[in-house]
Amino acid sequence: MKKILLLGMMSVMGIVGVMAQGSAFVATHQHRAILPGDVKNVSFVDGDMYCYSSGVMLKVQRSGEQLLGFWTDTTYARLEENVEYVVRHPSGDLYFTSRDKKGRSFLYRCSGFGTKEEKVEQVKLDGGLFDKGMIVEHPTFSNDGTIVIFSSKGQKRSMGGYDLWFSHFDGKQWTKPQNMGYRVNTRGDETAPSVSRDCLLFSSNGHSADKGKMSLYSARLFSEQSVFDSMGILAVDRCRVQRLPEPLNTDYADDFDMAIDTATGYGYWVSYRKTSNTNSQFFSFSGTLDGVLLWGTVSDKYGNPLSDVTVIARQGNDVVCSTTTDADGHYRLYLICNQDYRLSYKLDNYFVSFESVNTAKNNEESIISESRRDVVLDRLPLGQRIYFEDLFGPDVDVELSARGRELLAPLVQFLNDNPALKVSMKLVNDLTDNRDFNVMLTDERIQSLENYLYLLLPSTAKIDIENGCIGRDGCGNASGLSRLTVLIDK
Repeated sequence: MKKILLLGMMSVMGIVGVMAQGSAFVATHQHRAILPGDVKNVSFVDGDMYCYSSGVMLKVQRSGEQLLGFWTDTTYARLEENVEYVVRHPSGDLYFTSRDKKGRSFLYRCSGFGTKEEKVEQVKLDGGLFDKGMIVEHPTFSNDGTIVIFSSKGQKRSMGGYDLWFSHFDGKQWTKPQNMGYRVNTRGDETAPSVSRDCLLFSSNGHSADKGKMSLYSARLFSEQSVFDSMGILAVDRCRVQRLPEPLNTDYADDFDMAIDTATGYGYWVSYRKTSNTNSQFFSFSGTLDGVLLWGTVSDKYGNPLSDVTVIARQGNDVVCSTTTDADGHYRLYLICNQDYRLSYKLDNYFVSFESVNTAKNNEESIISESRRDVVLDRLPLGQRIYFEDLFGPDVDVELSARGRELLAPLVQFLNDNPALKVSMKLVNDLTDNRDFNVMLTDERIQSLENYLYLLLPSTAKIDIENGCIGRDGCGNASGLSRLTVLIDK
């Protein structure tokens, strides 16, 4: 058996509590690992996290979602020489991969690990062994353990490079491996498969969006729809394969590996630069990967795109995530599906736009559903009069109506963001030909308006409200008009 030297604990520097910009489905942590080489084959066995680096199996010390460090682990070294990846099957058996002297990687099963009945055997597929020379890497199982998925290279039925393959357990034996098909596999490399609930996750550099570098993709592993009178069939050969959004994909990553801790719901993925063997980047996430990609364009009323617009998604008073529009006015938000959000679009010298969105998925066969929202912002004309009509209730009500509060909300938000601006307001209520009554009603409505603004605006706000029914140009024409005139200036 191969001896593995005890290297002791290797450090991890964590950056905690980083919220992915534009993404609500995941709260991320970044961990810089100081390791002897590139990290590969991240896996979980009985809730313990392992990775393989420069020929050494490492056990990852964790506290919740945080990574604390890495210890060399010789627990599984006695199974076989060059053990690279160990995973627990739902039945309780261990499955692991090991390379022979020619560099070929094979899959083994260990039953009764750690007991007197411990038994190690090479996995049989379709009544026999794997094809001679078949490279088997990174095996993972469906939740019920009936399907094993792995990456392999150099097979006759390959699309090119590494491909993903699967085999089904029919109750007695594993069937002959099948290529996962052209939707998943490309002429490039598809590696590092993992399963999260009914989602297949994998790394690829061959899809059109990859541009030659490794990116993470997802596909629905099983279908809930009935096809040819069967339920729960493998669906990756017809379901849409989608590139996962940021932060799961980054611009600098050259390779990926990922594993999901089903007990806690935490997932971990690692990316590294090939130019630096000591700069592996570990990331972690929690929550479901299913989501809705909300995207669109923000423009002015003339159709000109607006850049640097802050787009914020809130639930109640809590900010869930935010992003900004690019030079073309485009934005993207990745939100949890089947949730209610309140969106705001904010830019200096423009009225804030608000929108309520429910992220119901429109395609259950896709991991990521898409919804488009285009928004037009009205510029706040400094030095020009702005008019608001019928802000109060019917007849002679003195309180702001719900509609009135909604109409004033963008103005209130703007004044909160720009508390140094001077605001002059004039309220007119020309409800009857009785001027004294109009003056009295306007005074009471001004008091209501002041109370409303006092609660929502900072104490430094410079606001003056005038009763427009007093003076030579006062009310008295019985036109039924209730109008608030606002003038904002520096």
